Amino acid sequence: MSLFNGLARGVFAPTMDRIRGTHTMSCLRELEESQWWPAARLEELQSLRLRALITHAYEHVPYYRRVMDERGLTPSDIRSAVDLPKLPLLTKRAIRNAGETLLADNVRRSALRPMSTSGSTGEPLCFYSTVEDQFSRGMARSFRALKWAGISIGDRHATLSRPRHYASVREQFLNDLSLRVRRSVSLDYGSLTDADLTSVVQQLSRGQFTSIGGSPPLLCLVANHVRFHGDSVPQVNAIVCGGEQLFPHERRLLRDTWGPEPHSKYSSFEIYDIAGECSAHSGLHTQWEDVVVEVLGEHGIPAPTGHAGALCLTSLHSRAMPFIRYDIGDIGAMDISPCACGRNLPRLVGVVGRTSELIVTRSGRRIFAADLDLESFAQLGVRQYRLVQEDISNVVAYIVWHSEVDPAVRANREQSLAETLGRCIGQEIVVTPKAVKEIEPTAAGKHMVVMSRLASRLSSAPSSGETE
Repeated sequence: MSLFNGLARGVFAPTMDRIRGTHTMSCLRELEESQWWPAARLEELQSLRLRALITHAYEHVPYYRRVMDERGLTPSDIRSAVDLPKLPLLTKRAIRNAGETLLADNVRRSALRPMSTSGSTGEPLCFYSTVEDQFSRGMARSFRALKWAGISIGDRHATLSRPRHYASVREQFLNDLSLRVRRSVSLDYGSLTDADLTSVVQQLSRGQFTSIGGSPPLLCLVANHVRFHGDSVPQVNAIVCGGEQLFPHERRLLRDTWGPEPHSKYSSFEIYDIAGECSAHSGLHTQWEDVVVEVLGEHGIPAPTGHAGALCLTSLHSRAMPFIRYDIGDIGAMDISPCACGRNLPRLVGVVGRTSELIVTRSGRRIFAADLDLESFAQLGVRQYRLVQEDISNVVAYIVWHSEVDPAVRANREQSLAETLGRCIGQEIVVTPKAVKEIEPTAAGKHMVVMSRLASRLSSAPSSGETE
């Protein structure tokens, strides 16, 4: 550990905690210790926290009190993760229908942080979080997952991502300050033209970064650009991929370009860090102390260990708006065999989800779903969507409206949606909204946000449902 790493961990980060009113570093120390505990002790801690969450939800969250009363359940009936199937799944539709009944009555409204997702599976969502859940617990899990990849607080780390804009000047300042003291940099990659990619490569070369991160398709786009143009980039100690599934061919390309074996990281806006890959590269260790991960087979029955199923998540520290048995829309399997690294945290394997194509313009711009202002879809009343590039000049935005949205206002909202996408995509492509009753998964069972008929790997057109 360098002198700066020591200062970042021992001085700068604790100072940020005091300024922000959080306790990220104490949470991180707990996680760094518990990851080596025996499996039985980990299960005991998880069960203890789950019981506390269920009791809180029953006493203070109207939605869960009603759900449990309807089923004749009391908090004492949920003792551990094996009892969770007694409760229903929390779907995105259930969250929307529940409204404020999902909010705890003992949490100050001023403490709530309104959040929204772009909907990585095509279903945008509005919800609430707190500073405690997001920064104390969520950021601690993120730091631990980065450490699994060999990245310490204070390492010179570059993330290819869009700059985040916060609601208040204070939050923006604290975010920028936190990045600075950690020597973490977010590189804006522009519109992904060849000139933009050249600029990214130059920034990576000048920055002397020891690690890089970003979504797999974006990092692969930069890697292919480097290899095609013969550019040289400094070797790094670690590569962390998140936001989408990391495929074997992408893993090979990134390894051949930068050197180390990439690490995959699984997280979401709603739950924050869920799992991450260690140096053994044999699956993603779940953040077991803070998140219960269920794998469900047909009819919602728990799938046997090693068998793939729908992932269902319970955040053990989300008090303001509990996520209990949240159906996140991804698929994976659980591996409980010993890991070579020595950690006893169960591992996710074969995680499938968050996969998207990209939109290509006539001038050569490349646009991923992450580049689009999709967070606003939830406010417009969109329940589900999919963007399909029909040809070089046209994109169809398939939309499933919430039933509560008045049909009389849908035309205006569709126009607003088209204008929003048009500002992101540009004038080269015409965006045409098209309302449908449902959007089916692809043949591979994926809920892709962006699909392109220009992409050679697409063998068939998406099923977009019946037009209303």
